[in-house]
Amino acid sequence: MMKKSIIIMTLAALTLSLTGCGGKANKTELPDSTIEVDKNTPSWKKDTAKAELDWYINFDWFAQSWGKDVASKFITEDTGVSITYLGGSDDKLNTMMASGDLPDIITMDGSNPLVKDAEKFAIPLDELAKKYDPYFLETASKPETLKFFTRDDGHIYGYPNFSNTKSDYEKGGIYGNQAFLVRKDIYELLGKPDMTTPEGFISALEAMQKLGAKDELEKNIIPIGVTPFTGDSSEKNGVFNRTLADFIGVPMLTDDGKYYDRYTDADFQKWLKVFVEARQKGLADRDMITMTGDDKNARITNGSYFAYFAADLTAETDTLTVWAKEHPGKEYIAVNGPSSTVGRTTALPGTSIEGWTQTFITKSSKDPQKAMELITYLVSEEGNNVMNFGREGETYSLVNEKPVLNADLLDFKQTDPAGFEKEIGLTTHLWLQDSALLSRQMGLSQFPKALQQAKQWTKDHVVPQFEIAGLDVYLSKQSSRNAEKIEQNWSQTIAKILDAKSDKEVDQAMAEFIQYRMDNGFDELVKERNSQIEANVKKLE
Repeated sequence: MMKKSIIIMTLAALTLSLTGCGGKANKTELPDSTIEVDKNTPSWKKDTAKAELDWYINFDWFAQSWGKDVASKFITEDTGVSITYLGGSDDKLNTMMASGDLPDIITMDGSNPLVKDAEKFAIPLDELAKKYDPYFLETASKPETLKFFTRDDGHIYGYPNFSNTKSDYEKGGIYGNQAFLVRKDIYELLGKPDMTTPEGFISALEAMQKLGAKDELEKNIIPIGVTPFTGDSSEKNGVFNRTLADFIGVPMLTDDGKYYDRYTDADFQKWLKVFVEARQKGLADRDMITMTGDDKNARITNGSYFAYFAADLTAETDTLTVWAKEHPGKEYIAVNGPSSTVGRTTALPGTSIEGWTQTFITKSSKDPQKAMELITYLVSEEGNNVMNFGREGETYSLVNEKPVLNADLLDFKQTDPAGFEKEIGLTTHLWLQDSALLSRQMGLSQFPKALQQAKQWTKDHVVPQFEIAGLDVYLSKQSSRNAEKIEQNWSQTIAKILDAKSDKEVDQAMAEFIQYRMDNGFDELVKERNSQIEANVKKLE
């Protein structure tokens, strides 16, 4: 997870250092191209030079190597570029920024506050493309994505992965990453209860508890668990930042297109009290608020939950795979979970136009031409095909004009995703991946078998949310600080709420939270968020 508070506190100190990154404040003198460029041909097809580049990925869990798997070998064969991957956390990134000693390429979460200072450490991709690889602008990149990421100065600095545009949504095949999971055997034993209403939800959990079923360790199965509040989850506070709100269809915007306060929504509050009731009745994890990711992993691999509310399906790949492999017929499946009591529909976020990460070529790059050629390659459809499927005739064949992995590789990917990533690497070097293209080509087979049913369930509930893309990236420093403080206070508030002994205690905790927000710049924060929403709408026109 991002440690935004560390970044925010150091941004002011970094500003002067960032200005000097690469030796130039806003302009980097680029060497001449070593080839004659052609807007209709990607430069990697012409440039036979080799290069060794450093690529920093700002996630401390990242530990992938280059050149040891099939995918990276193919990419190097095509582009002549070998990569040394570097991984780390915000602390390491801050240190690099302050020193000005940067790698050739940097990838960070698109919500990282440093993104808005990209002109201080990154070379504009449009300038690099015009000089070295105009194919990037003409063909490889998505026009809607380019437009969205073009800043007021006319430049585009970072390119996202997983950027799904309006046309991608129209073509279909986009999946969500949240799900309400139940153990199939117990769910069927209970008669497939309806858990979409508050009454049905509690009733099903109580019925499960009465079964007295045991997990693999002969311990009582826990009626419901949720994504941990701590650790590497993509959502803080379990499912209570947005997943619950998404499931019950709480809107992101007001009817007139303004920022909507989801936490105070009446239906959201009603469902919060349902979870409080579950806690009061001993139907939920005792240590829901404090449990670690390792605790959760152990419970899933031991089948210790009847229901598990997942904010991040991808993060559950290994645990769900282990359980399903060893316990056929008892696998976790997605069902309709908490739903609106006021007639709204479930609205899950598919990856939006802003994608997940952004990748930059830095002013310290020792070979900006080869770096740009690599970016173009990885962004393009041809590069995505190699990255995801490999070589036709070696690792895949064409079926109905679509690439299909060889049967042995597909089985390897779906049954042992960790081993596949290490040895084969196809679809795993994802920092500039076009996820919508992959979904159109590969469909459900891109996912491990243990996730396929849940991913299929999400497909009918995904909606685009372009207007709120990058909502807090360009906040003022004061509003960034306030947003961080308010989110920290929400973490404390949700902990109080889940431990509440009555609805009155829930209401009191919410009243204190609302007052805290007002005392810490919430009105200005909402004003700035509305400005960003307006800016997004203009870019999307």
